[in-house]
Amino acid sequence: MAIWWKEGFVKIFWLLFLSIFLTACNDYTEEEREIGYKGKARINPWLAAERFSQSYEGEVKSLGSWEPPEMADSIYFIPASILSNESFTRRVESWVNDGGHLVLLIQYANAESSDWSEAEPEEKIEPVLINMLDRAGITLTTDGISTEAASASQIDFNEESYQVNAKSRASVKTFDSEPGVFASVESGAGRISVLTDARLFRNRWIGDNEHAEFLDALIQASTYVGDISFIRGSGLSLWRLIRKHLWSVLLGLFLLTLLWLWKNFSRFGPMEAATDGSTLRGYDHHLEALGDFQWRLDRAVALLTPLRAQIVERGQRVSLRSGRRDDDFFQFLADRAGLPRERVFRALAEAAPADSAIFARTTADLQRLLQVLH
Repeated sequence: MAIWWKEGFVKIFWLLFLSIFLTACNDYTEEEREIGYKGKARINPWLAAERFSQSYEGEVKSLGSWEPPEMADSIYFIPASILSNESFTRRVESWVNDGGHLVLLIQYANAESSDWSEAEPEEKIEPVLINMLDRAGITLTTDGISTEAASASQIDFNEESYQVNAKSRASVKTFDSEPGVFASVESGAGRISVLTDARLFRNRWIGDNEHAEFLDALIQASTYVGDISFIRGSGLSLWRLIRKHLWSVLLGLFLLTLLWLWKNFSRFGPMEAATDGSTLRGYDHHLEALGDFQWRLDRAVALLTPLRAQIVERGQRVSLRSGRRDDDFFQFLADRAGLPRERVFRALAEAAPADSAIFARTTADLQRLLQVLH
């Protein structure tokens, strides 16, 4: 009894010791760190701006890659790095001249940029875009500008001031303004606006200061009411091009396949009348084979002599009844059978056929003569 009690006491002691030791090892500090949004907001930095814009007339379009603006679009928010060639800038410039409002976003405009990253993305602006802005009266500088010179806490637009928190390594200005983070001029019948810090409209910051009010002012400055488009992707998307243009290629291949089938398979072609195969071809082959067999046995003369004698006998009787006994006998038979005189003469007078084909033809001519003399 005492031994059992001592063993139980030892087990309880060790359990208490291990519990205290393991509890002391669980001393840690939890730290929460924001890494970004979930769902659609993670891949679309303009999701909040798009939903904000749904209160206006017209459709709000979220584009994953470059699409040229249409006449139904009243305002176009686009990363400036997308306009990287003459074709893109020419189409955009033509749309602006017809009344569209182009909003160019310089830095932090790419969908791959993280709102929680300290790194500043490199945005490459092509000379064709710089030239387009120069023609509109806007000067864009993307290097050599200090951070302080490209910062702004207030943006003036259409005789209104908006409190913002903008900072960019690029600067923009018009001919009568100082370098800053925003510039806007009328161009043709439309307008071109340039914002160097696109974070003002991204999901994380659009609710700060008066960023949403500034977005509202840009939309209201459009020449006409229409669709509002936000581009979040790159210049060109291979998969989008495939989805847009592959159907026409597949349709062409399908039609080409149908044409090939119609040409090469009779059941795909026009209907033909059902006709029974002629038995003459089979009889001719049989006759040729039989003649070849008899000729090889050297029995041609023996087979032809009875036929010739029968034809001569019948021919003389018929010519006598017809009153043509004194005429050329071979010509008389040729006229009756519808054969040339030479063939009739060869069929009746040739000693022995030179080969099996001539033997078969001679036999056929003799059969013909025998028929017409009945």
